[in-house]
Amino acid sequence: MSDQTAEAVGELHRMRQWVALRSASMDVRGGIGLSGHVAKDLRTAIGKPHACALVGEAGVSADLLETYRRDLLDAGFEVRPLEMPPGGCDLMRAQAFAELLLGARITADDLVVAIGGEQTLSCASFACMLWCGGVSLVEVPTTAPVAVAASVTPRPLDVPGAPGMLRHDGGARFSIVDVNLFDLDPAHEELRHAFALMAATAACDSNKAFERLWDSADDLVAGDEQVILRQLLDAVKSRGRVVASTSAATRQSIAYGQELAGALRSLLGDGAPASALLADGLRFSARLAVALEQLSVDDMFTQDELLERLGLGTTEATVDPEALVAAMRTERFRSTNRFMVATPRALGRVRLSVVPDDLLEEHVAAWCASR
Repeated sequence: MSDQTAEAVGELHRMRQWVALRSASMDVRGGIGLSGHVAKDLRTAIGKPHACALVGEAGVSADLLETYRRDLLDAGFEVRPLEMPPGGCDLMRAQAFAELLLGARITADDLVVAIGGEQTLSCASFACMLWCGGVSLVEVPTTAPVAVAASVTPRPLDVPGAPGMLRHDGGARFSIVDVNLFDLDPAHEELRHAFALMAATAACDSNKAFERLWDSADDLVAGDEQVILRQLLDAVKSRGRVVASTSAATRQSIAYGQELAGALRSLLGDGAPASALLADGLRFSARLAVALEQLSVDDMFTQDELLERLGLGTTEATVDPEALVAAMRTERFRSTNRFMVATPRALGRVRLSVVPDDLLEEHVAAWCASR
């Protein structure tokens, strides 16, 4: 079987691919209107149907939950509907979720279907990897950025006073990417954030991945559903390839663009668009790479052009350069004793680099002055 296959059944367009994870692989099913048409495939892959915990976060459409409930029942599963406990992305919420699984009598032979956003899917992934030694998890992301990132790179869990310190590998066995659940307006932040994640992922994976995204850019911003679906799945596969690499240097490259983006987020709060923050992080790191004589100016401008073609703007905010440098250091030193920045060596190859203090301060000052 090829890594990626596609078929059209009536009005339903399906794609499927296997994605490498650190300790396993994930079966990704993508489609336009796929919800309500997956349970038979899950039954075939898992074997004899047992119980299924159908978990939706608060705010998930009742119609969507009912669609999945009926589909799972028709396939022979004993469906046990649950609502994801409220809260953030931390151990308390993961424990509350595990208590729901206990109350629903879910075992390692059963199935969990979780529908929601990044925090819900990340908590579910953490809990399901540990529950009874591992229970099969089906993730159904409700936004395009979550479809790209959450299954392969779940959000780390917070501990009191230290956000994002409990990092864990993706543990989902299946991911259902139904673009009908997403906001596909390229003028809206949701899809722009997905585009930024696609760009960052392709730049880490390979020149071919970057070229595929480049060739698809015009169709993506035109809102072509099939191209958006294809590139979402391509980004998931690329992301898996990076984080599952046997090379630690390759795995670490997934942080590309996040150093500046995370520091800006800590200073500006949640009001700043995530797409612009990440795009600025990519541009900033590429300029550092040119100054370090790692990246050609032509490649830097090629990345700039891709981000522009995808409609990814810049952060419009006044930021103090000293505060920004301090925030970048704080973000980095929370998890390591070495201050390094993920910088591109070529389109499709990113590595961590030591950046001299004066060079970092110079580029941060230039970025702040350009606002």
